[in-house]
Amino acid sequence: MKRALCVIILISILSPALWAASFDEFRLRAAELKNDYAAQNSLVQEYLYRAQSVDEHRELQNYWQSFDREACLAHYKRLAKANPANAEYGYLAIRLLENNKEESYKLLEKHPRLYWGYRLVALAFTADMQDPAYAETLDYAKATGHLDRGITEFPEDDYLLLAQAYRYRAENDLQKALNYIAKLKDPNTIQSNYYFIYDLCVQSKNAQVYGSIMDKLLNSSIAAREIDSEQAKQSRLLFMLAFVKDSAGLIELERYASQNPALMKNGEALLYMADTNLEYDDSERAVEYLRQAVAMGALQYPEMKNYSKNTALKSSPAWESLLLQSKSAWEADAPRRAADLLQNRSTISAANWEMKDLNGFIHNFADLRGQVVILDFWAQWCGPCKLAMPPLSKWVQTEMPEGVKVYSVNVIENDYNKAKDYFRENEFAMEYLEGNSDIEAAYKVTAIPHIVVIDKQGNIAWEQVGFSYDLEEKLSIWAEHLLAE
Repeated sequence: MKRALCVIILISILSPALWAASFDEFRLRAAELKNDYAAQNSLVQEYLYRAQSVDEHRELQNYWQSFDREACLAHYKRLAKANPANAEYGYLAIRLLENNKEESYKLLEKHPRLYWGYRLVALAFTADMQDPAYAETLDYAKATGHLDRGITEFPEDDYLLLAQAYRYRAENDLQKALNYIAKLKDPNTIQSNYYFIYDLCVQSKNAQVYGSIMDKLLNSSIAAREIDSEQAKQSRLLFMLAFVKDSAGLIELERYASQNPALMKNGEALLYMADTNLEYDDSERAVEYLRQAVAMGALQYPEMKNYSKNTALKSSPAWESLLLQSKSAWEADAPRRAADLLQNRSTISAANWEMKDLNGFIHNFADLRGQVVILDFWAQWCGPCKLAMPPLSKWVQTEMPEGVKVYSVNVIENDYNKAKDYFRENEFAMEYLEGNSDIEAAYKVTAIPHIVVIDKQGNIAWEQVGFSYDLEEKLSIWAEHLLAE
């Protein structure tokens, strides 16, 4: 008897951990299944009655509705109907509905202490508040009544705190809105609503709340080992620099910089200060910041040429002198840069591909053996990509040697037709190719622009991720070296 009792107790203790482990397995198996409806449906049916918590049911729903939304909705509707007293089943039955506000209100009238009901109301409210006219509707009054009850029941919930901040900003009670923002804890909630939070803090000129929000984000990044404590410290200074400029203007910005000497040892901060002074047409102070940036290696000649487009700098003798000095130093350093660029040569075999150009003609990588091939992975929504494409096009037109092919491969795209229009309108000299997820995976493209330089034997020789102002020089050095092999 005692032994049996011990087994029952042990099972009751271990079962939550076992269920959690079970759903870890579900996640792994789900990630492996792609576009196989039968296998996906079989997996859902296998785990349908293993889900214990609302979070596990939500995870199952999210996966199920991605390939069979109707079946998912029907199942949870039946489950709620068969268990009318179960508030959580009621929530699960309506959470995926496109417009579930009225159902949320009814659910809360029946179950006034149900957290998930308040969460639905909060999510719908923050979405509705994107329209300023919503604050004048009858539904606004109904929703805020539920939010008041929700925040009383769950005073530390981030969804409810955020909804209240949206509400009180609309009602022009900035201090009350800030009080709710200051209580936010979840970095994901903060990140997804960053611009709202930033604008609110700027509008109210509250550096203290904004600083505390930044600390929460940066501490989360440190905990995830995305940055170290020193990087976090430098990032905070930069974020605060932008905040002071937007909330208080140039005079306060200069005062803040003078009170934080560490900023003047940060190249990004110096460039930000220069750019801000140029916005205010103070070229003299801008040149001084640019001089300091050049001295510490944060600004080099190729990027300085871009600054020369500024009208205020064009008329500055001090700037012209600094530009000439920088050009001379850059040209003298050319042999070292070339030697550095040619190091770390790889010989990874480049994946085969077939892709269509603007006219639907198929280009095949196998047909390009014996030539140097440069792939520029890009998307039309990507700002750095758009910075890279004009100099790349200029290089193709004026400097590219014979025996080289350059393709701009459109990937991670949200509108391929818009991308094609953008490419045609700008008359880029590269060849357009329409990429897909397979080519992204084959070339490990996770950030763009991503340039891949392939030798005549079909091996990846060098890669560059991100935009650089010396792109044309790099391409010339790489291409000429590979052609000479």
